[in-house]
Amino acid sequence: MRSIARWVVSRLRRYRPDRNPLRRRSDLIEAALAAAALAAVLLSAWPAALAARTLYDGGVAAERVGPGARQLVEATLVEGTSMEEGSAVPVNGRGLPVASPARWTLPSGEVREGMVPAALLLRDGPANARLWVDAAGRPVAPPPQRAETITRAGLAAFGVVAGAAALAWACFALARHCLDRRRYREWEAAWAAADQKWRRHHI
Repeated sequence: MRSIARWVVSRLRRYRPDRNPLRRRSDLIEAALAAAALAAVLLSAWPAALAARTLYDGGVAAERVGPGARQLVEATLVEGTSMEEGSAVPVNGRGLPVASPARWTLPSGEVREGMVPAALLLRDGPANARLWVDAAGRPVAPPPQRAETITRAGLAAFGVVAGAAALAWACFALARHCLDRRRYREWEAAWAAADQKWRRHHI
């Protein structure tokens, strides 16, 4: 923890604006780029909050259960119905069903029948199950939990900020690399000039 604090303090001292005569023009440019990168990361908080809010509102809407939304209905697994092609996959030499023939009754009393993905069936026994359906009576995934909605919103916000930080750091690192090459050339030119001056002085 102390090492991180020391690193932060050293960076603040390095990039803080002052009237140090030893600072070169490239040092001032680097400090300005560091401030711009930090500002870009801080400004990314607004789109991060917007993304999180959008996902959260969408998740809350998907959580709704009732008329016009998802509803949980009773289903019966139909025996003796041939499964459609591709509804079973071989696992360890055995065919495990990924879809099962089922019959379910909608709240309106209408009876539906069809192939239902096994992942959507909440089995209550060998032939009984429950099933989530949408407003049109089609099988759908269960509604998300509030914790899942909050987690997705938080991950979205973190992703936006992390992406902005990575992009800002990449741009800053590239610019600093260019500045370092310029500094090296200036140092070489200065040492060459000093060498020529000292040689003339000794002669």
